[in-house]
Amino acid sequence: MFFNFLNRQQSNTSTILFTSVLLCCCIHLAGCGVQTQKRQLTSREDVGTLVKDAAYFKAESPFLKVHLLNGHVYILSDWNVDEDKKLVTGTGRLLDVNREILEDDFFSIPLDSVAIFETNVVHTSGSVAALAVITGASVALTIYCISNPKACFGSCPTFYVKNEGVPVLQAEGFSASISPALEGRDIDALYRVKPTARDFEVLMKNEALETHVVRYADLLIARRTKGGRVFAASNNTFWQASKLIEPSQCIGPEGDCLKKVKHFDGLQRISETDSTYLGAKETIDIEFRNVPDAKLGLVIASRQSLLSTYLFYQTLSYMGNSVGKWLAMMERGDEVTRKRAGGVGRLLGGIEVLTLNSQGEWVAVGEINETGPLATDVHLVPLPQNLPNQAKIRLRLTKGHWRIDYIALAVLGKRVEPIRLKPSLVRRNAIRDDIAREALLDSTRQLITLPGDVVTLMYRLPEDFVEYELFLESRGYYLEWIRDEWVADEDLSRATMIFLNPELALRKLAPEFKQVEAEIEELFWNSRYAQ
Repeated sequence: MFFNFLNRQQSNTSTILFTSVLLCCCIHLAGCGVQTQKRQLTSREDVGTLVKDAAYFKAESPFLKVHLLNGHVYILSDWNVDEDKKLVTGTGRLLDVNREILEDDFFSIPLDSVAIFETNVVHTSGSVAALAVITGASVALTIYCISNPKACFGSCPTFYVKNEGVPVLQAEGFSASISPALEGRDIDALYRVKPTARDFEVLMKNEALETHVVRYADLLIARRTKGGRVFAASNNTFWQASKLIEPSQCIGPEGDCLKKVKHFDGLQRISETDSTYLGAKETIDIEFRNVPDAKLGLVIASRQSLLSTYLFYQTLSYMGNSVGKWLAMMERGDEVTRKRAGGVGRLLGGIEVLTLNSQGEWVAVGEINETGPLATDVHLVPLPQNLPNQAKIRLRLTKGHWRIDYIALAVLGKRVEPIRLKPSLVRRNAIRDDIAREALLDSTRQLITLPGDVVTLMYRLPEDFVEYELFLESRGYYLEWIRDEWVADEDLSRATMIFLNPELALRKLAPEFKQVEAEIEELFWNSRYAQ
């Protein structure tokens, strides 16, 4: 994986180290924040929004840091953005890659040379000045976060659909996309949603101390057979299902777990992490009876626990004051560098699905690895043909890493292509926002939301909307706001361990996580920025 990159003997080993550490963990979720400073980051493509909000930033932030693709950084105390000329202009200081002062002057900076913008409000000095530290938390939030900073709420965009007038969390978008370089797409099944009218409303919220940058949020609708469902597989194919078969048996290390996975009801099967190694595996054996001779798929509704969130926050903590600097360095990395990430994420893994072959051996046939601990998503894993009438399926997963709500066997029919629906109306914080809608319709633009923002997305369904399965496809990335509490744990030797020896890191961190495992879920949900 990424270790091959180290063998190239790049000259800037610190760049390699941090980029690698961050990438090894970035496939998991990141989170929230609590203290006394405020930062907003945006990619160079977001200059339109930056211009629009220039008055806000200039009032709230005396500095604009402009991280360039060549490694230099400008720190500007008085600045403006010229959207037409694609320039940032301002008075300040230019630093080189070693953060030595090159000159103090008035600068005109081409936007296409920028990797990341960074702004802050509090006058600080030294390495702290280069850090993205943020506030905005209420007193109640601060109390919860102070009790354990690694349990603070974090999300990515959360999507709610009203059920009997009450918004219910249904999906979370692109949870693994923690920077512009890692912009990604995500498809979430709105499995429990039952539309009652053609005008369909989705609330997209920013409930953490993060910047959300959304490329699009489209509704996908796929026609069902009568009495059937439609499921999305991990390869982004969609399959009609005519029948669902309940498991007849579910056996985990704890014993019988059938009651917890037989129905999609919020009663979830979860285990505790291993006390000595956070990557320790377990298996769950599922049995189905009266299995027909047909094309079949395994349906699993699940979400991650907060293990990966904790580990991600801990990694950022160990990086301390270097996080903002090296985030910009990651933006300058090549595609090969980013794709060779592995580390902690690879060891934790997903939910692996295995079936018995003709020799009686367990063989892996698919894997579910949806990042995110917030919303339970529904996935399909197509299975090999000719399963026996009494079929046995095994799940292999990391202990304490997954919450499983529902398991079923689906009798599959045709593959279908969903219809894509764009938002017909967009409101930001209850006010109609045509500019926001235009951004979501234009693939070259992005919609930025800040903590506490609520964006209402309206879609127009077909007249026979009850015949369709609904999915939400979102694309974008989000940027974590770094907390003072994290910086206090700065330890570059431990950060090095997470990258160079992730297995050892998962052993060293096991006792620390066990101390908070019992309470982390309650702390997490109670520390949302926007309640």
